[in-house]
Amino acid sequence: MKLLAALALAFGVAMAPAAHAELYYLIVGGLGGEAKYQEQFDKQVEQLTAVARRTTGAVRVAVLTGEGATRAALEKSLGSLRTKTKPADSLALILVGHGSYDGEAYKLNLPGPDIDDQELLKLLEAVPARSQLIVNTTSASGATLEKWAGNGRTLITATRSGFERNATRFATHWAKALADGSADINKNGVITAQEAFDFASREVEDSFKVAGTLATEHPQIKGDGAARFVVARLASAPAPATPELAALDRQKTDLEEKIEALRLRRTEMPQDAYFNQLQALLVQLADVQGKIDAAQKE
Repeated sequence: MKLLAALALAFGVAMAPAAHAELYYLIVGGLGGEAKYQEQFDKQVEQLTAVARRTTGAVRVAVLTGEGATRAALEKSLGSLRTKTKPADSLALILVGHGSYDGEAYKLNLPGPDIDDQELLKLLEAVPARSQLIVNTTSASGATLEKWAGNGRTLITATRSGFERNATRFATHWAKALADGSADINKNGVITAQEAFDFASREVEDSFKVAGTLATEHPQIKGDGAARFVVARLASAPAPATPELAALDRQKTDLEEKIEALRLRRTEMPQDAYFNQLQALLVQLADVQGKIDAAQKE
């Protein structure tokens, strides 16, 4: 069972009962305050929106930006997700803009009244989707790290505490990671939250090193779902470079389809039979993926 769990984790295969699941995106572009920041935030929201629509379809993407990104609008959007999502679904909430922290409460800066961390957490907890990814790219976002993570929720923040209050660079690199596929390290046509975080956090660190300045933000991640949470699908996966890779890619796709078909039949099978077949398929998938990785290095 330990081997099965490890393989399932590596390949993002859920061991829970299968259900038709959807990914919902909510992207919030907060108040810029200054023209240069508003322009920056608007561009990031635009990039992230295009990625989200390409990944899960426009009908499952909600965007709040500019004067429309009010507290009431955010409450309404999360309220809508409370009624339309199922436990098997996933939610990605992306917060772009400025945040503030007074030593006790974090607030997301919005046109009109701001919303604080406890209010947002209460709204998130009411959404049935068990798998939740919150990417808080705002200044002072680290103040939410311990409060929001847990219970199936993975949290990514641009800063490590509420006291890193400068405008952040993380959102720019997160958007780039998803928009142009830079974070797709294994070239499989999808980007997980872990891949995007690793890419964006490296870019942030490098940007301060190149500038020769002290880093004013240190991105953080908390939760165990990032490696399985697909945040972006590329328009098309890169074509295999060799006939060998093309054959391996076909084998991988065939195995992934068999795993999905098995998952759909889980409720009709004895538990032992299901797990034995799943483990056998995952072992084969691990072997094929190992060959792909080796061939790509050559």
